[in-house]
Amino acid sequence: MVVPPAHTHTWQRLVFALALVVAGCLSATAAVTSADDGDRAGASGRATPELFILRVIARSLDDLALLGSGYDLLEARDGDARFVLGDSATLADLRARGFDVTIHARLAPRLGPLTAHGYFGGYRTMAEYEAHMDAIAAARPDLAQVVDYGDSWRKVAGRPDGHDLKAICITRRRAGDCQLDPNTDKPRFLLIAAVHARELSAGEIAWRWMDFLVNGYGHDPDVTWLLDGHEMWVIPVANPDGRRLVEQGGSAPYLQRKNLNDAQGACGFPPGHPSYGSWQPGVDLNRNASFQWGVSGVGAHPCDQAYLGPSAASEPEQHALEALMRGLFADQRGPALSDAAPMTATGAMVTLHTFGDLVLLPWAWTSCFGACPPAQRAPNDAGLRAFAFRMSYFNGYATGQASELLYSASGTTDDWAYGVLGVPSFTFEIGPFAGSCGGFTPDYACQDDVFWPLNRAALLYAAKVARQPYALSLGPTTLSVTLSSNLVTQGQTVTLTAVIDDDALGNHAQSVGRPSAQPIAAAEAYLATPPWLGGAPIALAAQDGAFDSATEAVVGSLDTTGLSVGRHLVFVRGRDAEGNWGPVTAQWLTVAGDRVLYLPLIYR
Repeated sequence: MVVPPAHTHTWQRLVFALALVVAGCLSATAAVTSADDGDRAGASGRATPELFILRVIARSLDDLALLGSGYDLLEARDGDARFVLGDSATLADLRARGFDVTIHARLAPRLGPLTAHGYFGGYRTMAEYEAHMDAIAAARPDLAQVVDYGDSWRKVAGRPDGHDLKAICITRRRAGDCQLDPNTDKPRFLLIAAVHARELSAGEIAWRWMDFLVNGYGHDPDVTWLLDGHEMWVIPVANPDGRRLVEQGGSAPYLQRKNLNDAQGACGFPPGHPSYGSWQPGVDLNRNASFQWGVSGVGAHPCDQAYLGPSAASEPEQHALEALMRGLFADQRGPALSDAAPMTATGAMVTLHTFGDLVLLPWAWTSCFGACPPAQRAPNDAGLRAFAFRMSYFNGYATGQASELLYSASGTTDDWAYGVLGVPSFTFEIGPFAGSCGGFTPDYACQDDVFWPLNRAALLYAAKVARQPYALSLGPTTLSVTLSSNLVTQGQTVTLTAVIDDDALGNHAQSVGRPSAQPIAAAEAYLATPPWLGGAPIALAAQDGAFDSATEAVVGSLDTTGLSVGRHLVFVRGRDAEGNWGPVTAQWLTVAGDRVLYLPLIYR
């Protein structure tokens, strides 16, 4: 666990701090804290600095390491170019260090209308997130339970504006469910959002995922079987102190990335608007995890955007998150970096960030410049990469390791979950680089118009394979299931058609390591009882007469003679030529008694 020695150069940081002051990067409208002495001073009379996206050419791993440790490096790439958020002082500093850098875009402050609730056109406040989770649990105690899993840094420090750290568990609840105990028969899928406070879309997608699960139970067939036998855990805002500061910007949200631990050093305040610079208070919670802490892509100065913290898992938010994950998932991987988790491993985790339209898989800490060689890939790379590409089929994002697509980063949430527990874990970077739906503060309409429709199916896929992710993600995806009739009388035969696709893999041009598709070799349906509970398989045939393609339409007949009156689930899955079964997709079938009109039951 070695912190990169100070090629974070102390003298360069002093020069940089001086440049920030000389350039007038302190706020024209708010009190600020000097990065050197912590004194607050009014900034009246100072000109508001311009904020840029800077295009920087990175020609080596050393260039990437320097950009990742001392600058606000964005989740975007154009060949050898990376992009940095900063001002004129940042531009001057990069040029002084010998980088080929140009101004890619000038960013005027983006203003969104204030609304009856939320801020910046409709984004929910931290108080609204907490109230929404409580309201879900109060309205549906049969499905949801809120879990307090720790305290934020400001609460631990005794600050009056600190927060409880809260998650919500969503499942058809039985006695003993939703406990922080890995010994459970219900596979778990964990969604973590807003580790970086300024990333507004992340929390909004988590909000919609919670609602989708609770409202879909008894209506959506896939949601119903998932909640019957799985636990869905959601942390909509993992950095509540930081998010509370972001929202205080109102119609121009502050771009606070980190938590609000100001004990390590005073930095410019408020962050992000109208004066940004590259420094702000706090610890980057996505560099503070205790697996491979301090190895690569971190900042050593407390004001750096990627500041790793004084020690591994030093921050209450990260310490509590690691404890939560240990309570949710069994340790399924050995201690050596080369140890692979078994194919029978269970559980899955996705963490939501913005922006860049990416699906990232472990490892993030390795240092690659292009495609990582086998030695710098995770020991479960085949399963992880297949899982990631299955998700990116639905959202269309570029897929690969962080260092293959962007830069190295150590102490990350996803590397910890996989590296310590063997749980397949991924990062979504939601949203494009530019346009009205780009950046950290996209138009609020983008959430429902673009981001949620793209990512809903990707998250649903992740939840489906959580039962046995490394095995199921290697198999084909069942894209659709259709019945000739969804309402039949007992004994009536139903024709089932489905589409099984082993080539349902993301195909973005910048992706790395796309798995090869295999021909479909078999397909099965199950009436009422899924395969993992011992259901009887019903063989399905290729509609064109032969299983010889990676994408097959399949067909079969379902005899309902033995089914009781009521509503049932029909499950369908496919197998590829290498023997890998994929996850199931379900459809409703309602059976009525002979000559009796039957009204479908509604799950309540």
